[in-house]
Formats: sequence, C-alpha cells, structure tokens
Amino acid sequence: MTEEENKELESLLMELTEGELSSEQSHRLAEVIRQHPAAKQQYLEYCQVHTMLAWEHGVLGDLQMRDLSDTPEPPSDSFSFWKPLGTAAALVLAGVILWPQSGAPSKMKPGETVASLTRSVAASLELFGASSDFNNGSAVRTGCYQLDEGLVQITFESGVEVVIEAPASFEIHGPEFMILNEGRLAANVTPEGVGFTVETPDAEVVDYGTEFAIEVVCERSSEVHVFKGEVEVQPKQRDTSIDPVRLVTNQATRIDHSTLIPLGISVDDQRFLRSLDEPDPTYIGNVRELLPLAYYRMAVIDDGLTLKDAAKGHENTASVVKGDTRRQPFAPGRIGSSLRLDGPRKGVYAQISSGLELPTTEFTIMAWIRTQTLPRNAVLVSDMNLSGDETFRFGLVGDHGHLGLTLANGKRFLQIVDSSPLPLEDWTHVAVVKTTESLRLYRNGALVSSEPLNGFQAQSHNRFSIGGIPKESGGKKRNRRSGFWHGRIDELAFFGSALTSEQIENLFQLTPSI
Repeated sequence: MTEEENKELESLLMELTEGELSSEQSHRLAEVIRQHPAAKQQYLEYCQVHTMLAWEHGVLGDLQMRDLSDTPEPPSDSFSFWKPLGTAAALVLAGVILWPQSGAPSKMKPGETVASLTRSVAASLELFGASSDFNNGSAVRTGCYQLDEGLVQITFESGVEVVIEAPASFEIHGPEFMILNEGRLAANVTPEGVGFTVETPDAEVVDYGTEFAIEVVCERSSEVHVFKGEVEVQPKQRDTSIDPVRLVTNQATRIDHSTLIPLGISVDDQRFLRSLDEPDPTYIGNVRELLPLAYYRMAVIDDGLTLKDAAKGHENTASVVKGDTRRQPFAPGRIGSSLRLDGPRKGVYAQISSGLELPTTEFTIMAWIRTQTLPRNAVLVSDMNLSGDETFRFGLVGDHGHLGLTLANGKRFLQIVDSSPLPLEDWTHVAVVKTTESLRLYRNGALVSSEPLNGFQAQSHNRFSIGGIPKESGGKKRNRRSGFWHGRIDELAFFGSALTSEQIENLFQLTPSI
C-alpha cells in the first residue's frame, strides 16, 4: 500500500470507530480491505485493539463464543490469545461497515442498549449474523437482527412494545427508530413513545400515539394497518409529488414497491399477533365455573409447542406436532390468541395428554373456530389412534364445510350434521352436546340440529387430537393427508356433563364483540 492509501485507511478506521462512517466511506473501506492483504491485517489488528472497549460496552457479551477453558494451554503469542475476541470484534465491526447509512434520525452507534427482550417464543434470533443467547430480559442493542423462527416482544426505553413474527429481518437504530426490511411487526406506542418511527423498503411510518402493524413482503410491498390512533405513512421519495397518507383507527394502506402509490385496503386485525398476553374477561370465568375437564385457551407459551389446560384442578396439556412448517402455531384468536393450523399441506395438529377421559354417557365440547378453507372431513377433535381406529370425530363432514359429530362403536355409527356450511374467514361459536337420549349441535348459541340416540351405545374414546390425526409410528407422514383443519381454533373446552341450551347461549352472548 502507498503512504497515501495508508493514511486513507487510518482515516476510515477512525471514522468507523467514531460511528461516523458514511455509506460511501463504508464501501471504500470494504474495497481497500479486499484489494490489499496488508489493509486486511491492519483492520484485524485494529479490531483487537478495540475488542476490550467493545467488551466493556457489552456488545460482545451476548455473542456465543468458543469456550476457551477447553484449550489445554494458553498460547504465549498475544495475537493468538486475542484471536477469538478479535474475530468476534471483527464480526461486530464488520456489522458496523455493513450498518446501513440510511439517514436514520438516531446517531447512536451499533451496540448501544435501547430496549429489552420482554418475551421470546421459540425464537431463533441473530445479531449481525451471529447466534446469540437471547432470553427474556436480555438487553436489546442497536444493530441488525434476523429472526428465523418464533416470536419476540421488544420493549423500548420509552415503553413502546413491538411484537415481531418470524421470518423477519429488522434493524434497531435507536429508542425511537427501527427499520423493518421483511416480516411482520405490531407496535403498541405509549404516550411517551409518540413519534416512534418504522422505516420499510417502501415507506416511513411515523406514529402519533397509536397501535398499528406493518407487514413487509420482500421487495414487493409494505402494508400499514392502524387499530387505534393515528400514523403518517410517507412513501419513499422517488416522486416528490406523492403526499404522505394519514391513517386513523381501522384504516390501512399498501405501498407497492413498483409504484410507491398508496393503495387503500381493508384493515386486517386477524393477521397480526398484537399481544402475547391472554386477556381474562367474563367469558373465561364463566367457562371455568362450569368445571370443564379440559380447557385450551390457546395462550402463547414460550416453548411454542404446548397448549396449557386452564381448567380448574386439571393439567391435561396438549402438545403441538409441527408438520412441514416453521411458522408459530399461535395467531390472533377470538379471545386472545388461537391455535393456527395450515391444513393438509402442512399437517400440523395437537395431541392431548392421555389423562383426558371424556364420559360416554354425557359430555359437551365447545369452541370458537375460524375456517380459511374447508378441507374434506377436516378434524376439529378426533380420537383416531396410530392404528387408524376412530370412534369419535367432531369437525367437517364432506367437502362443503358442514359441521358435524360422528360416533362409532364398532357395529354402527351415529352422526349429527349442521345443514348450513360454515362461513370462511369468520369466527363461529360451536358446541356439541351428548345426553343419555340425544345429540345436539349448536352454532352461535342457537340449536341447529338434534338427533335421538335410538339405542346407540357410545364406546370409550381413545386419546384425543386437535385439528388433525396422529402421525404413524416412527414419525412418518400419513400417505393420505385428509382430515387436517385449515384455520384457527380458540377457547376449546371439554365438559363431562351435558350443558343446557341456556348455558351455551349465555357463553356465546358473553363473548366480547369484535
């Protein structure tokens, strides 16, 4: 390298340390390092010098590094000793080089703490491309993040709460500014956080005290949905004639990447998981007063696989069996969150523990359900075992979305079916009741069908599954993927008694309005 190039490199490294490296300078530094091995060596040594400084700031604290205690003898060579730290520092400083110079309002440097991770649900989260040990309560620093799986909830110093769903790529630049490059987020902005800004590839979204959500689909489009309050959406400035869009409660817009012209769309409050907490309104208390044998509220659990039993005195948990999907099974529900099932293509379902024993004489099963499509004979609840034996199926009958219950005892079967099909993309309250004399089917609190038993004797049930049928032994997929629910299930309750029509109607009426 010439003397002039050396001076240029030193100047660039100085700017890098100060966090003032411009986009042009970043590219120039990368180019110099690529062209000159001596520059690369100088860069690595520079990283070593600043490793301790970075360590003191906590930048490296969360990164997973090789355990040096396994090394039999520390090398005497100082470069070798510092090599792991230098590598980590190089990773962080490389992040600095790659840190987009986007004109962000914050001048904070990468690595400064601005928020905390207040919830992590089966999350695979990387900072600057490095696997990190993020737990509930972990500091969240400015930097580039990749969320490959799961959900995270980040709470900024201002109290702004953001829920991000995988897969997502985002950058945090400060306590009031972040960039969503891809994925979904929902933000709840406190009065102290007014002005919180989210930039996407297509627009800048400025909050004015609200609850809103954004979805960025690669380089295709950005959507903004406002559930409460007001935001301003400013399309990226290719054409200065495009004015910003003001959105208020229950309004939404889409900004297509190709045109940057705002397109008004319907707000969609069922797409975004806006809270990871389960509310506790009157409906839940009334269900529990009826002493269910099992009650699955479909609350978000941190392992991303467990459905907790909320019934008093019972712990019949259920386990989600993930099929060909990396998405979280939780989605917005009728009350709080729900179990999201993706139908035959993905093959996701849940298996209830063997402790749940539903009486054959009298019982009630009740739930809120929502259908996205209507797969043939899709299962809401079934007792099919690994051998394929089934004596109980509550779900769709046929191809057109008719809800029904089928009981079998080895000699004959008894079936009750609703004559009207279920609607698509709408929540429906359903209940089926067996007494000693008949079967009754309810929809939105009203009796829609009834069948006498006529001497039919129900058989003891096998272990129940929700939303699909078990895999064959060895974890193999079933060749025929019939029977998998495509939509959502919420507030699923099993009772060991026959609820009255009044009790079922009362629970339907108590449900909070949408």
